[in-house]
Amino acid sequence: MRFAAALVLVALAAGCGSGGKSNEPTTALLTGVRADGDTVAFEFDSKPQKVEARYVPKSQVAECGSGASVALRGGAFAVVHFTPAQTASVGKDGTVTPTYTGPRRLTGSGPVLDVVKFCDFEADVGWAIGVSKRLPLDVSTDGGTVTISFR
Repeated sequence: MRFAAALVLVALAAGCGSGGKSNEPTTALLTGVRADGDTVAFEFDSKPQKVEARYVPKSQVAECGSGASVALRGGAFAVVHFTPAQTASVGKDGTVTPTYTGPRRLTGSGPVLDVVKFCDFEADVGWAIGVSKRLPLDVSTDGGTVTISFR
């Protein structure tokens, strides 16, 4: 019996119990978006666990729920997905509070021409970016800021 109790204490000390911490990934909450020339910056309250950005044909830029095509200016089109992420927080009482209250569409003067939110569903926040032409795409992260550059 003493051995079992000692084993439980060792396991808890080693972090093998709940210890009050969850292994669930933290959901990043979007708070702002800026389009400036050749960059788009996404501001989150915490660093998104996963960021995927890639060029796609215009025909593949569609709303994630309905599949409706998204109007987007440009000669090349990139999509970026953040997971797990949301644009609103949900309180313990079920109250939904938006964390991103900005527009669904931003326009730029180039090479970034259009930035459109096309997905906010099941912890996936997606934005489409229309650029003047296909340029090298770079993703950088600094804390909760994710910057997509086209240079």
